[in-house]
Amino acid sequence: MEQASKPQQDATNIPQEEFFAAAALFCRAYPVFVAEIDRVEAERGRLNDFQLMRAVNKAKEGLVILGWDCRKAVNALFDTYVEIYKHSSKDDANEWAESTFGCSKTLIYEPPLVEEEILEHGVSLELRIEQLTALIHEQEATLLQNYRDLYRLKIAAAHEAEAENSLEELEQNSKQLEE
Repeated sequence: MEQASKPQQDATNIPQEEFFAAAALFCRAYPVFVAEIDRVEAERGRLNDFQLMRAVNKAKEGLVILGWDCRKAVNALFDTYVEIYKHSSKDDANEWAESTFGCSKTLIYEPPLVEEEILEHGVSLELRIEQLTALIHEQEATLLQNYRDLYRLKIAAAHEAEAENSLEELEQNSKQLEE
């Protein structure tokens, strides 16, 4: 009972360092994100929710996010951009990103690669490991959310079946009483 009376910590409260790291990651992914939006808009017009989600995922592919708080913050920044895009315009969303974080559509930050680390295909071994690790963490989070949704649906189905059974029992009992 005491636990319920304690105020819950706001899920958006993250350490300042994590937020700055998230802002830097958002700026790093921003040019890829905007380029994908421009590409899809040129082909199909204004993006729908699914296309926006795909653009966000494409932009985040190359990011290495080290902490849960940082991941939440990066996702929140993309969500904010998407909401501005959907409710206003792409220009307003770009203005928000550029004025708030100093993001640029043309500057893509790429860390310098040491020659010994470069594989024959031109990809840094360390960078590829970081990318795969980030992808695994992202997919684990998605899988966990899917398990939670599945569990909720199973519980709802069980409650629905239980309610149907008790309704049938009531109908049978009332028929027996009438006889």
